[in-house]
Amino acid sequence: MEILNLIKNARSHRSFKNIVVPMKDLMKIIEGAHFSSAGANKQFLRYFLINDKETCSKLFKDVIWASQIEWKPLEDEAPGAYIVIFTDNPPKLPLNFIYADCGIALQNMKLIATSLGYGANFMEPVKKDEILSLLNLSNEYIPLFVMPIGVPTDEIILTEAIDGNMKYYREDLGEHNYKHFVPKLPLDKLIIGKK
Repeated sequence: MEILNLIKNARSHRSFKNIVVPMKDLMKIIEGAHFSSAGANKQFLRYFLINDKETCSKLFKDVIWASQIEWKPLEDEAPGAYIVIFTDNPPKLPLNFIYADCGIALQNMKLIATSLGYGANFMEPVKKDEILSLLNLSNEYIPLFVMPIGVPTDEIILTEAIDGNMKYYREDLGEHNYKHFVPKLPLDKLIIGKK
């Protein structure tokens, strides 16, 4: 798939077929993080790969799925895997470097997941202590982002933002299938100058 098409297709999915993602596929996806750029090449991010159904079920309740709309996924729309990103507590680099590293790693993993036929998303964990406890980790780590991965049941449709309204919305097609509309600003609104 051409890189721009892959980027366009690597959207944020919020509903999935509740089937396990094989660990071998998670290992392919994590390679996107492994080979990502890192601030000062320090590589201070760490990852926890999860495809255990019970752990996935508990983690499903510890994230916010759609902040702009009333809809929330049901438990049988939960993803079949997660990758949780951590850094040291306290962080060993300024947070702007840590979050830049996260963005690069998350997008690389999302691109690989998409190329494998999966959908993914990433969100900040709201219950950080519960996640550490669930994964039997000490507070020497800080959970930064949770990345759900699975077979999506929502089709993402990019639309043009009208009057600057960028709020996404969903259309329920029944039987856990959705169309999810994502307004994007026109390119000329993003470019503030050329020389």
